[in-house]
Amino acid sequence: MTTHAYNEAYLPYAMENLASMMDCGINQCGFSPQLFYRMFLTSGVASQIEKGNPRYVVGLAGAELACHIIERTTGESPRVINGAFSISSEYWAGWVLAYYQWESGYTFRFIHDNGLNIEKVIAMYHPLHEADLDKFATIAEKIIAENVKTSISPLKKAREQHGLSQVELSRISGISLRMIRAYEQKSQDFAKANFRTVSKLESVLHADFSEI
Repeated sequence: MTTHAYNEAYLPYAMENLASMMDCGINQCGFSPQLFYRMFLTSGVASQIEKGNPRYVVGLAGAELACHIIERTTGESPRVINGAFSISSEYWAGWVLAYYQWESGYTFRFIHDNGLNIEKVIAMYHPLHEADLDKFATIAEKIIAENVKTSISPLKKAREQHGLSQVELSRISGISLRMIRAYEQKSQDFAKANFRTVSKLESVLHADFSEI
């Protein structure tokens, strides 16, 4: 059972805010969908929403979130955003991603990296924009499950590059063999591993897992 980061009562506000954020960032400020979504992921805004920080879930409107993201990632203030938005395919993409992230408990980056990048979601506007949200969630689960099954985890890739077995990595890092196997098999989300665990693995493998 998924543990949600914030109460369901706040979900409609989060969905509306992410939807208008996407529309403002792309259609008012002129960023490409791919670039603006990458800015969203790297700005810290995505992680704050995932944690249920009320300031980011309900405290800032979509236009304010877009401005915040642009300022944090470029160091520049965007041209004036009037706060208006259109019910565009970009708006819909923000809407359904906010819902799916809350429902699934996955990080936005995990969703992005496993088959649902922003261009893919926007392309799903037709015919899903008139369907129930659960229809999108069902399709998203299938896409992610297939990608997880066929992709190699960053931890496994780094371990193999260093010529270490799982047992050797466990012994050197002090991380249990069970956890290393779970992260590599993706039965546990490595993006949610605690800081101490990630730091130990980074130290042994001379890797940077901050972008996972």
